[in-house]
Amino acid sequence: MKKRMQSLEKAFSPRSVAFIGASNNLSKWGGIVFQNILMGGFEGKLYPVNPKEQSVQGLRSYPSVADIPDEIDLAVLVIPSGAIPDAVSACAAKGIQAAIVITAGFAELGDKGRALQDEMVRRARAGNMVLIGPNGQGIAVPGAKFFPWLPTLRLNPGVIGIASQSGGISTEMAEQLAEFGFGCSKVVSAGNCADLSWPDYLEYFRNDPHTKVILLYMEGASDGRKFFEEARKTSLEKPVIILKGGRTEEGTRAASSHTGSMAGSDRMFDATCKQAGIIRVKDIKEAAILAAAFVKTPLPRGRRVCVLTGGGGHGVLTADLASAKGLELAPLSGATVERLRGHLPPWWGPNNPVDMVAGMGYSGPKAIIPILMESGEFDGVIYNGIGWIYSMMDPVNGPLGRNADHERAVKAQIDENLELSEILIDYSYRWGLPLLVHAKALHLAIRKNYEAILRFLDKGIMLYPTPEDAVNAFAALADRYAFLQKEGVA
Repeated sequence: MKKRMQSLEKAFSPRSVAFIGASNNLSKWGGIVFQNILMGGFEGKLYPVNPKEQSVQGLRSYPSVADIPDEIDLAVLVIPSGAIPDAVSACAAKGIQAAIVITAGFAELGDKGRALQDEMVRRARAGNMVLIGPNGQGIAVPGAKFFPWLPTLRLNPGVIGIASQSGGISTEMAEQLAEFGFGCSKVVSAGNCADLSWPDYLEYFRNDPHTKVILLYMEGASDGRKFFEEARKTSLEKPVIILKGGRTEEGTRAASSHTGSMAGSDRMFDATCKQAGIIRVKDIKEAAILAAAFVKTPLPRGRRVCVLTGGGGHGVLTADLASAKGLELAPLSGATVERLRGHLPPWWGPNNPVDMVAGMGYSGPKAIIPILMESGEFDGVIYNGIGWIYSMMDPVNGPLGRNADHERAVKAQIDENLELSEILIDYSYRWGLPLLVHAKALHLAIRKNYEAILRFLDKGIMLYPTPEDAVNAFAALADRYAFLQKEGVA
């Protein structure tokens, strides 16, 4: 496997790339993907291969891989499926160790396509090559400015690695992360997983120093036992989050026609995830939010959570959600209640959730969060309420009128939001316990550039659009700690 990992590294950090099927026609995949490599700023050598063209998008074209005078690390193949096996043989004869087969028309089409796919893999392995795909949309390596993939999307570098059997879902996961200010280390559209498959990608990401969190979209695994072994080994070192397609009979049929995968028993897969320490999610949004949560959030050392809220309704909802997720809203001790009384109004009810009774302003969370964190009674805090001014008005972009006093008052509130953000950012690291902040204006803040909220994302700290998102993240973090503790590594 070490040799295969070395070959796979050639795909993610090539010095030279042969693009077989490069085109001047930007309505074709060979034109779009080739242009994406050029536009992305790839600094290595790029050799288009097209026997019908003298040049492709400004670069000299070669009739075949054999005609390229230099050594090649990676081949990208976007030619008809029937021509792929011979092209793979030509790449192997050139000494190329890795290839990305974007072309479709293999196992997803049935027996005839599967036979063609098997022949492609046989030739690759005979030539000591590894293959990504086929039937995918390529890969992205933001840190190397290398984007040999279909979407005209150039991501920022980050620490989240994505592998997906669906090109569209890999793109959407990356887009969701980007919306929250999080980049990716690598993105792989794995397609049919004909050669390289889940155990390979798990092993690669586990050993990749640029990847801290692993995010998968999976429709099926050809070797369930090997997947389980690699997944468990990887989960002991890095969080693995998985979105599984083909959970129902209808989804299984769709997976078979999409990537040729047999999805298998969903109940058995769920049990496998729990044993392997994999965090399973229900949709793309949750996948992105949990991946972002694991980037920097400390793990809670249990399931005791205190909910701090600026409004009673959000506290009630969060309490319900937390209970449904198996989190414990531990009661406040007498000593903690006495410490809190000095910062809360006389009509405050000494309960968890701690309701600041919608009148505490900015001083409340500054004083109350340290009391809760230092009490020893909780494994973390969920705070509802940051950036409330932005959800009530648009102080940055909206008209403030000609009233100078009003303008000064709004600016003062913005400044207080900024100060509170800096304090909460500090609190996110101070005690080694998770502080999960629900910001209901988060999506609005991203669109309208509200600095007090965006400062969290700039520091790699996730904010949560809804109380449910915050609760789900806390539960997932607690589940991971429990898994690591059980395995003796926490």
